[in-house]
Amino acid sequence: MPLHPHLSQEALLDQRRPGRRLGMTLQARLARLTGNDMVRDVLRLVTGTVGGRVITLAAMPFVTRLYSPQDFALLAVYLGTVTMISAIACLRFDVAIPVAGDDSDAAHLLVLALLIAIGTALLGLIAVLLAAERIAGLLGQPALAPWLWLVPLGVFLSGSYSALQFWATRARRFGSIAMTRITQAAAGVSTMLALGWAGVAPLGLMLGNLLNASAGGFRLGIDALREDRTALAGVSCRGLVKAFAAYRRFPLYSAPEALVNMAGAQVPILIIAAFSPSEAGFLLLAQQVMAAPMKLLGSSISQVYVSRAPEEFRAGRLADFTLSTMRKLVVLGMGPLILAGVLAPILFPIVFGAEWSRAGEIVAWMVPWMALQFISSPVSLVMYVVGRQRAMLVLTLFGAIVRIGAVSIAAQSGGGLMIGAMIGASAIFYGVCLVIFIISSRLKLLNIIN
Repeated sequence: MPLHPHLSQEALLDQRRPGRRLGMTLQARLARLTGNDMVRDVLRLVTGTVGGRVITLAAMPFVTRLYSPQDFALLAVYLGTVTMISAIACLRFDVAIPVAGDDSDAAHLLVLALLIAIGTALLGLIAVLLAAERIAGLLGQPALAPWLWLVPLGVFLSGSYSALQFWATRARRFGSIAMTRITQAAAGVSTMLALGWAGVAPLGLMLGNLLNASAGGFRLGIDALREDRTALAGVSCRGLVKAFAAYRRFPLYSAPEALVNMAGAQVPILIIAAFSPSEAGFLLLAQQVMAAPMKLLGSSISQVYVSRAPEEFRAGRLADFTLSTMRKLVVLGMGPLILAGVLAPILFPIVFGAEWSRAGEIVAWMVPWMALQFISSPVSLVMYVVGRQRAMLVLTLFGAIVRIGAVSIAAQSGGGLMIGAMIGASAIFYGVCLVIFIISSRLKLLNIIN
């Protein structure tokens, strides 16, 4: 019997080669921390995420000198609108794809999600064509009216990318997902810089962010057509109706929860933008910079978690798997977040320009909020795995009320405390989320402490 039953024969031979001992030691440490399969999947996604974030962050010092805080304020309102609508663009049938009982159900859910995304975008386009100025006025940003046509386009691309990414996640096609994150970043940055130098603001900022978030859908779509032709060929109208009925809990409970969740995150920003556009611009830059360490590992781990959680749940190992994921998030994620909070007030004026120093201060305040969100968000899908969609809806409604209420009260009190109110309320919400997710995965407090 081998001395190391978890290592392959090739790995055992490599251990005897002095030149490769250091590499194998590192691999062994990673394996102990996360498990071999999860390490491989996470590292594939991290590679793409790192590449995408490096491209985006490297361009930001140029972007902040080409676009003003007021341009970023318009971007914040645009992104908030697109994000809220995109959350329900597929009626959450996209989220059901990885947890579908078989590939036939998953294929029907994919097509269903794409069709609904098209319908949602068309409805949005009709609304923009009929009442662009009125919609921009309701958003508190009349200057956004000429660019509102980007909203339905962004909704369609974001919804399609989400559905195709969940399909690729089910197939564990993590290499393709990683590649899309690099190509999206390159396309988005190129657009922002080119149009910024041409003086086309704020269009360049909005179009660049649109591509940065969803351009990879084309690659994932081609992969699905090439690799999964048999499963997709079996899709029928009758099957679509059956899939809609079988997974109706997602539009009934998950869609409202997603909309409320996005409203809780984005409506406070819209309120801040209406009362103080420049503050909204500073907040957006701070959030984008803080998203770098979060997206580096958090989103990658989330993709792997959702691909394996249903299997672990059926095997009775969901609690241990969730605990392993949370420990990895703490060990690998807290350092970058804390470092960003310490250095941001010093580096922001140097890196992004003197007018962006306020954004650096906001980053320092955001660390507790982002830390709790970083740990809780990747394992939030445990609520869907164990069938607690209703509880998730109630939890999300609580978060929206707390965050929107806090910012609204601060706005009526003069507006100076709006960002502080949003940060404090968000930290409270994600702290409560973490406790609920722990309970839902049947983890015991003693296990977490140990």
